[in-house]
Amino acid sequence: MSHEQTFKRWYDRQPKLSQAFKLIILLPDEVRSIISESLMLIANREFESQEQERSFRTIGGEKVMGLHKSKNKRREYDQNELLHKAMNYLYVLSDDNQDFMADHVLKMVAFIQKYFATCREFKSEPTLEDVATVTNTYVEKGSAEVNRFLNKLREEFYLKLASPDKGVKKPVVDILADLPAGSSNTTTQEDGKGMKVKKLEI
Repeated sequence: MSHEQTFKRWYDRQPKLSQAFKLIILLPDEVRSIISESLMLIANREFESQEQERSFRTIGGEKVMGLHKSKNKRREYDQNELLHKAMNYLYVLSDDNQDFMADHVLKMVAFIQKYFATCREFKSEPTLEDVATVTNTYVEKGSAEVNRFLNKLREEFYLKLASPDKGVKKPVVDILADLPAGSSNTTTQEDGKGMKVKKLEI
């Protein structure tokens, strides 16, 4: 039996991709969807994988069969439609390109983790809007711009904490900075200006 045949899942053949997936699956479902959307944008921009997925002759018989089997949606990530689609995008890529995409996933997860850590430090509730801003900024402008956004957010949290006129709201739950497992949901609340804002509960 060859070494390649010992892998149960296709992504386990790529250590970095396997690590990236294991981190994604620990995230709340809403955050998985946000990461998946960003991942597909990068894949289409870099590799035109949407076209590659439609051209079966370019990916080989084994991967064609794998795509057909994916329609059964029996895999751990198939219940999230966006993650299901993103993983199929990765599946049709070459090993080198899968490794390249795994780097992007790991960086996005690290930035989201940093965001959660900042929220925990300043006892501020994380929002899906902020998570989406982190990933969209990464896709469109890169790591340096994400760090600027996070630093600016940190300054805003600090000023809010230091202001005698503004109290700091307690979070619904403590935010785990180390990629917490478990279910999640969102609530819609009004801010001080009467605007409805989605908030992420972990």
